[in-house]
Amino acid sequence: MALRPDDWLSGLLGKSVWHLTPSAEPGRAIELPDGEPCFVDARLPVSRTEVSRRLEDKGFRLVDTGMNFERPVWGAANSRFSRAAKPKDRAAVESIAERSFSFSRFHLDPMVTTNTANEIKRQWAGNWFEGKRGDGMIVAEVDGVTAGFLQYLRSGDVLTIDLVAVDNRYRGRGLARDMIAWSESMVPGIAILRVGTQLANAASLRSYMGDNFRLIASNYVFHYHG
Repeated sequence: MALRPDDWLSGLLGKSVWHLTPSAEPGRAIELPDGEPCFVDARLPVSRTEVSRRLEDKGFRLVDTGMNFERPVWGAANSRFSRAAKPKDRAAVESIAERSFSFSRFHLDPMVTTNTANEIKRQWAGNWFEGKRGDGMIVAEVDGVTAGFLQYLRSGDVLTIDLVAVDNRYRGRGLARDMIAWSESMVPGIAILRVGTQLANAASLRSYMGDNFRLIASNYVFHYHG
């Protein structure tokens, strides 16, 4: 099975970090890094129960069940609060990212501190401003205050929501939906919207299903601390 290093996460977790891609071959051996503290993650469809069992036998622990949704773009959609992100938004976006997540795979992993999980999200969002992550960012602005952001990836006619959050003070106003509407109207050439969330995040699941997203896949996420 393939191991791919992640230097960015290595710096945040203070140990070598690897992403394991499970093999399609039944019974293929799972090889892990030797001789140093390490963190390894693996993501696989929930139907691959045989691989799940072998990962658990190796010391991997299930921390998250990811749910992936998609729907067609609805064309012209109304947006009241959203615009493209600007460099001046960086501090607010990083602050929102740092404070707004509690169901990410790192927040759900008892071996990762909350401060580290928050820092991962802060840097993830901040990396967009340095050209290191994402193809675009949208922010929601309320009375001159940057109140939320949506970071996205683009592949052909598919726009994938990579990270989205709204400041707790401005929740309940439909800002996440407003940013999605902006993307539908202002990002040219897209036909499909995709997004992922966690099974543990009931509010997020209700929101996407209420916005007519349909479930297309579910995946287990395993973590190994060696």
